[in-house]
Amino acid sequence: MEKIIFVIYIGEKMQVRIFLFLLSFIALSTSCNNGKDEAELRCLSKWDAMIDRAPGKVLDSLKSIDYTSLSRSNKAYYNLLKVISDDKTYVNFTSDSLINTVSNYYRVHDRENRNYIRALAYQGIVRTRMGVKDSTVFEPLKEADRLLHSTKVSDPTLGYMINYFLGNIHYNNLNFTLAENYFRTTLNFARQENDSIHVFDTYLALYWNEMQKKNFAKGKIYLDSLSGYYNKLHGKNYFILNAQSVYFDIMDEPEKALESAKLMLHDDQNEKTDLSRVYFNISDRFISFGQLDSAMLYAQMAIDLIEDSTYRQNHLYFQNVANIAEKQSNFELANNYRKKAAELYKKSINDRLNTQITELEKKYDLTEAENATLRARQQNFRIVIGGLLLVIVLIIIAMYAWRVRKISKLKLQQAEITLKQQELQANILKEEADKRKWLLQLYSNISDRLTFLHGEVQSLSQRYISSYPKVYKEMEKIVKNTDTELRDITKTLATDEETFYAYTHLYDKEGFFNANEKMMLMLLACDADNRQLATFMNTTVESIRVRKSQLKKKMLERGLDTAVFLE
Repeated sequence: MEKIIFVIYIGEKMQVRIFLFLLSFIALSTSCNNGKDEAELRCLSKWDAMIDRAPGKVLDSLKSIDYTSLSRSNKAYYNLLKVISDDKTYVNFTSDSLINTVSNYYRVHDRENRNYIRALAYQGIVRTRMGVKDSTVFEPLKEADRLLHSTKVSDPTLGYMINYFLGNIHYNNLNFTLAENYFRTTLNFARQENDSIHVFDTYLALYWNEMQKKNFAKGKIYLDSLSGYYNKLHGKNYFILNAQSVYFDIMDEPEKALESAKLMLHDDQNEKTDLSRVYFNISDRFISFGQLDSAMLYAQMAIDLIEDSTYRQNHLYFQNVANIAEKQSNFELANNYRKKAAELYKKSINDRLNTQITELEKKYDLTEAENATLRARQQNFRIVIGGLLLVIVLIIIAMYAWRVRKISKLKLQQAEITLKQQELQANILKEEADKRKWLLQLYSNISDRLTFLHGEVQSLSQRYISSYPKVYKEMEKIVKNTDTELRDITKTLATDEETFYAYTHLYDKEGFFNANEKMMLMLLACDADNRQLATFMNTTVESIRVRKSQLKKKMLERGLDTAVFLE
């Protein structure tokens, strides 16, 4: 039996050790994983900090990480950096599934993370790059803008990007007033960044927006600002020349317009340039000079170099060739190109979403206004409820204070009545004490006379004891009876607890004092001296002193008031 118990004990001990080992192993593994995740997060954050300056290097660095070993949060961060670096290196997006997974992760698991706003923004950007033109481009950008406004930390870089693309959406859908509002906000963020490239891009967007609104004077102001960057920003001369060419053409300065257009062909660009648009502009400038052959050459070259077949302005390229052919009296060619232009224009009509986007903006603003109104109503409701609760609390406090005041007043009245009763009782006791003092004095005189009589009887007894024995015995009997009656006066005058308290202000519910002690205390309360006490209690003065000392000591040990001894 002992052996079995020992085996069971050893087995249980081994199980505990195994359990502790597993716990230690799990804790160690978790600690290692946490350390690994933190190291990978630091690495991703480091690359994130340099993604604007060197997106190509970040893209190469991301390839060096084992994606499958990353935690879920780090995978989301990795994918976000992948999308951003792809966008900045001009990768053609064919799907938005990757950025969608990033946005969904942060929406579900970490909505407060700044990366959630970035993911929403790049949802709109990626779909813009894909040529999507419905509300799925606008909504994530607008939500990102709302979340950015709700954050306490300023982020001008993110604010620039979101507002720039929101403005661009409205510009492409001919909502130029709304586009201007977003571009102005974009310009403020660009200035906060102190990023000259972003400032330039915003000026360029504002310039084209004003030119579309036919506000050429204001457009000239933005063009002058753009011209100040000529040969100062790498890759931006093309955009400046293009803007100048269009402006000079509108202002009926064809020589300057053509010169700027030709300079665009000889400017080295580090950004991907759509040469079809350059050739289209040059063709248009030659038309202004009446050089139709050159205009036709560049017009057909522009069509041959069209890269984006979905661009809604493509019908203008074919319309341009048709117009030139018509001026050259080549009506057949003009008719063919005009048919193609009509087909493309019809298609572009179906793709225009300016009304949809405007309505969506209004709907979004209306929703925000309704939410604000609802929040205001809720706030007002809370204020009203709080006010009512405060009034109720104040009423309760007032009622309680009134009740306390009433009770205090009643207590005060009761105390006054009690005080008057005590004063009346004290007066009565004082009168009774005076009477008792007189009676005490009377009793003292009677006692003295009795003592004198007792002495006289004793002397007469000695004289007539032999002659009149019967008379002696009668006289002795009378003296003894009188003496006995005097000794029993304490029993006759024994009082109750109320009377005892009235004289001494002492309680004796537990029977702490005997009858003689009570009588002595009451007599002391009546200012009786030792001789009167001795006479009343039929003892000697010396005995009274001893009794008083013992009684006072007894009371002090019990913690009782001994003021009666001081009177």
